[in-house]
Amino acid sequence: MSSNITRRSLFGMVSTAAVAGAMPSLFASPSAHAQLGQANPLANAQNFATSINRAFTFQNLMMDAYTSGATIRLSQSYSDAALNATGFTYDNAVAIHAYLSRGQQDDLVRAKTLGLGLLHAQATNFPVADGRFAQAYFVNAPDSSGAFITPAAFPFFFYGSSVGDQAWAGMALAQLYRRTRDTHYLTGALLVANWIVTNTYNTQGPGGYSYGTIIDQFNNSQPSPNGKSTEGNLDTYAFFTMLHTLTNGGHANNGMTWTALAQHAFQFVFAMFNPQGPFFYTGTLPDQVTINTTPIPEDCQTWSYLAFLDARSRGTIDWALANLQTTDTASSPNANLTGTQTVSGLTFSSASLTTPTNDPHAVWLEGTAHTAAALTARVLRGGDPILSLLTDISRAVQLLKDCEHAQQILGVGQTAGGKVIPNGLGVVASSSVLDTGFGFTYGPSLHIGATGWYLIASLAANPFQLGYRVIS
Repeated sequence: MSSNITRRSLFGMVSTAAVAGAMPSLFASPSAHAQLGQANPLANAQNFATSINRAFTFQNLMMDAYTSGATIRLSQSYSDAALNATGFTYDNAVAIHAYLSRGQQDDLVRAKTLGLGLLHAQATNFPVADGRFAQAYFVNAPDSSGAFITPAAFPFFFYGSSVGDQAWAGMALAQLYRRTRDTHYLTGALLVANWIVTNTYNTQGPGGYSYGTIIDQFNNSQPSPNGKSTEGNLDTYAFFTMLHTLTNGGHANNGMTWTALAQHAFQFVFAMFNPQGPFFYTGTLPDQVTINTTPIPEDCQTWSYLAFLDARSRGTIDWALANLQTTDTASSPNANLTGTQTVSGLTFSSASLTTPTNDPHAVWLEGTAHTAAALTARVLRGGDPILSLLTDISRAVQLLKDCEHAQQILGVGQTAGGKVIPNGLGVVASSSVLDTGFGFTYGPSLHIGATGWYLIASLAANPFQLGYRVIS
């Protein structure tokens, strides 16, 4: 059997019944709505440090839900009520980036273990082990070798391989190689990079890389029917740029240099650029040529700046802030919040704000953290007037406070591996059920992806740049 569900399209399955040290902080108060300048920005730094430590505790609990120590494994992505013991390739890559961004001894051990988990998944991938990763794996039982990684079969069949997921796994392995110089990680990164080139390099229309592959009902690999993804090409650009550095200007199996292959993705991404926005369209229609003009997602905007750090993409952050911010309350239509609960941040796309069936004010916490990371990168990149820099850092701080506020009040009573997760550790995927506008939803389940991005942004890291530096 096959699944055309993307890494994002999983969260409508979330059961809402289940939902009833770090760098010095710029947080001024624990309130999610306090304005920068109302208090000494460092006065409550310890509160923020505690929040970061608690978020890492959540990541550790999810990673250790079924086994611990040096056992090769991947982490469960969501609390139990969402998708059971499923670990997504993308989410585990984000977790690796978060651990490497802080880089304490235990963080490095855990990042290396998850990296070995990715390598094992790659080497044993069902039904084809040719360098690709599946969208997700089950992580609650060992395979014949003792690794807690098995195919995500019934009822999900998460066997497909999008180019974005492949690139995120590759970036995590590339960052691990840079940090450890263990060549096993570079070998895995090169395997998946060559898989991307062999299976998704596309010359139709604006070029770039196609969406990826699916596995049909006969367990045969087939090209995905989806159009090309701006996000997936952004990821591929960053990944191949890393490989250019790590291989000292090397090339893929087809003889093209990693720089030329990165440029192929770059050209596609900017073919999707609307300078009047400014924003990036989501990609093409299934014909691989025609631009898909609606809806407009958040991740293409903030990730473009994190990947390129250039003048053209910097304004897309402002577009996201102007068009995708929202506040969820108990009085919002179809909200999961209760009483006086309020959560602010960004939503998934322009269509999320007009959903007729879910909460149009639901906040996507992962995207909120994306935006904080992009604003921080813009500050660290420099070159702007002092007022612009202060405005950016103020906005970044506020968005991080929004995530911290959600960490404090949401996800109460949820479990992982059947064990209750203590309150106030992780960050949920969304404040209420969120319609992405792409045919799937997110829900209020604790999530290592949202928590991982909160950690990345809080540590002023940039996973699209080798070594997490804003300026290479």
